[in-house]
Amino acid sequence: MTFYKPFKQVVFVSLAFLFLGCEDKSYFTQTYDEKLLKQKTTCLQLKLTPYSSEVYNGVKDLYPFNQNCKRILEIRYKTKIACNSPYNENKSFNSFIELNLLDQDKLIYTVYKDLKNNDDIIKEIEKGYDFLWKQTNH
Repeated sequence: MTFYKPFKQVVFVSLAFLFLGCEDKSYFTQTYDEKLLKQKTTCLQLKLTPYSSEVYNGVKDLYPFNQNCKRILEIRYKTKIACNSPYNENKSFNSFIELNLLDQDKLIYTVYKDLKNNDDIIKEIEKGYDFLWKQTNH
């Protein structure tokens, strides 16, 4: 039986590394207001910056958005960014998505991800939204 306990610990640690290693670490997240974050979102307004009918049509069905809600999902994105700074070490990223959860004008939570030019912006926004929703436990 002395073999069983160390074996059990090795299996547990290996499984923990496996599951933690599979977590998507490509998102940067920031919580700004823990108290508001804990409140359940029951109504959500969509704000898209910059506005594009193509992107709007691609993301409008993520949630039953209502323009009269005080809680806002602000989706910011930019594509084809040209950065010629000598300090830019990683020139393979030239787009980004940022999803901000706000309560009126108060920032609650942010999800940010750098993208490459060939990434589908709408699919990345959908994945970012799913990630945000899971992280905020709604």
